[in-house]
Amino acid sequence: MALAKPSVGLLYNPAVPAVLDAAGTLVDHIEVIPDRLWYDFGTGAEHRFSHAHTAIAELGRFAGRHAMIGHGIGLSLPSAMPIDEDLLAEVAASHRHFGYRWYSEHLSMFLAPGGSVPNAQAGMGLPVVHDAELLEIVGRKVELLQATLGVPIALENGTIFSAVPNPEMSEPEFMNRLHERTGCKMLLDLHNLYANMRNLNWSPAEYLGALDPEIVIEVHVAGGDPLRGHYTDSHSRRSPAVIWDWLEEWGPRFPNLAAITFEYHESYHKRIGLAGVVAELEKMHAAAEAISGAPQPTPAFA
Repeated sequence: MALAKPSVGLLYNPAVPAVLDAAGTLVDHIEVIPDRLWYDFGTGAEHRFSHAHTAIAELGRFAGRHAMIGHGIGLSLPSAMPIDEDLLAEVAASHRHFGYRWYSEHLSMFLAPGGSVPNAQAGMGLPVVHDAELLEIVGRKVELLQATLGVPIALENGTIFSAVPNPEMSEPEFMNRLHERTGCKMLLDLHNLYANMRNLNWSPAEYLGALDPEIVIEVHVAGGDPLRGHYTDSHSRRSPAVIWDWLEEWGPRFPNLAAITFEYHESYHKRIGLAGVVAELEKMHAAAEAISGAPQPTPAFA
């Protein structure tokens, strides 16, 4: 039996409307970061959230023509503190407005308690310790997200610049066990894996081979830049060629893969260019067609 064709889409940013107006027929879905649709003045503010009504209206122009997926950055599920219920309520309101097919967050820590600041922003995704304690913390929050939003939840593998030594379990094992406990899916960011290969000498074949293929619901592709001896997930270029090789090899092994999404930051739109974004979309469509035409592999994961 052949696999279903994954949808092809873009992570939404202020430059994407120009792409959608010029080449919207190549875009099946739009992935939305709801945190970018409001200004958050912090937990102590009298009026905490100020909504970006112009941005919401602009996004709404495309919501009827494209499927919508939610991709959050603010809930920081691995943080050892209660989930921010006010922020979760804003995410839920965004979901009611746009109707996300599923909702993803990151398996990275963005919030850390710091003195009198109850939820200090780290400024970047920090690595986490993959152990039983974290599995319990993340598992409870995933279950709360599932109950609140009523759609599948996925977690994205992160970019790591400094590995945690001697983890209790690998990242793929953690993702597998989280899925066993909660049904949580995985957003497999191939560019993050590429960055970890370059920075930490990770083996992509070992990483992907250790994943339960059933859990992967979405794939991200992107490009980045080196900076001071590290390779960054800056979303600043087209995807490296090896990422397409991985997608060709591994995509047909993920029977529940439903979407492929290209990420780029609006500040690099001029560098990549409309033609570059269109070329990425065309390559994603070719990959999706190849995946849908491939015979479903016999499950080998146990």
